[in-house]
Amino acid sequence: MEQKENISLLELVLRVFNNCLAHWKIFGLIVFLPTLAMFCVVMWVMKPVFAAEAIVTPPSGKSSIGSSLGKMLENVSGLSSVSSLLGSEDQATNIVWTFFNSWQLHQKAIDKFNIREHYEFDGKYQADLLKIFRKNLTLEYNDENMFYLRFEDEDYKLAAQILQFILAQADSMYNAYNTNQARQSREYMDERLLEVRNNIDSLEKVFTEFQSKNNLYDPEIQLESTVKYLGTLQSERDALVQEISYEKMQRGEDTKRYEELNRRLQSLDASIAAAINGKRNKMGVLALNKTPELTAEYLKLEGELKIQQTIYKFLRQQSEQLRLDEVNMPTNLVVLQPPWENDKKVRPGRSVILVFTVMLSALFAMLFCNFIEYWKNLNPESLAAKEIRKVRMFFKRN
Repeated sequence: MEQKENISLLELVLRVFNNCLAHWKIFGLIVFLPTLAMFCVVMWVMKPVFAAEAIVTPPSGKSSIGSSLGKMLENVSGLSSVSSLLGSEDQATNIVWTFFNSWQLHQKAIDKFNIREHYEFDGKYQADLLKIFRKNLTLEYNDENMFYLRFEDEDYKLAAQILQFILAQADSMYNAYNTNQARQSREYMDERLLEVRNNIDSLEKVFTEFQSKNNLYDPEIQLESTVKYLGTLQSERDALVQEISYEKMQRGEDTKRYEELNRRLQSLDASIAAAINGKRNKMGVLALNKTPELTAEYLKLEGELKIQQTIYKFLRQQSEQLRLDEVNMPTNLVVLQPPWENDKKVRPGRSVILVFTVMLSALFAMLFCNFIEYWKNLNPESLAAKEIRKVRMFFKRN
């Protein structure tokens, strides 16, 4: 029965180290050959990869007609539906994000710079080429609410050109989207303009007929004039009544003066009654018994007409603004950090790869050297030796 030997950690380390020194040629060969092979690979086989970067501010959303215009339209009766056509800042950011990730934009870049030949792609499906292209393209929305774009390629000049092309095309696509949105909104505005214009014409006709029929042109002024007119008549009547009473007391009722004063009183009463009953409306005097109803109807028609005129003026202004938006092509994406030809590679990390290779090879060489020493000192009659012989016999038979 084998006795187990108790050794300390230091003794174990020294034994492993001595076993490696005992076979230092094998150890050096195992470390040197993989390291040399990996050195050749990283120097001449693995091509360096370069990166072009850009930081872009998203559009404010005002270029897509404007979120403020949308709020104004929502406050105007009958126009809240058009506000859905108008852009906001968050919507503009999402739209540009979609354009940056769209396959149409990526396909344009692939066709423009002949990426199929550059990648030496011989696959059957275009989707696979797009997938490879997108692996090299990075798009992020950072904490500063800006777009961060990065493109990696083996040609640093081509990487910068592709990123510049993507930025220009995304801005162009966003302008095309704005133009289309402006056109749709303008067409809606023009339809509403025609509808409101017809409403105004109909209301003006009804309003004019109402004024002519009732001789009501300005209720406030006419009512004030009517009250003053009736007040004047009433004052004259009161004075005349006093004069009649005085004449009756002094000379009696049989005088010509008394009869004349009575005729004047009857005439004043007839004038007051005519004014109250609306028989003087052609002169602008209102019938007091119909004034509330007529005034309410007048104000209703006038108010509706003013509302339609205000809407028409507003729609006309916005229609002209949308016509300008259709032909206006501003730069929506402000590039804070433009892509440039950065000739400093980002990968592969040659030193890291070589250090990792040396460490891994040294670990394997240490295990191999210690296995040799273990095999030399192994008792042929031990259980481990028997098991190892079985393994060797298995490989010999096969």
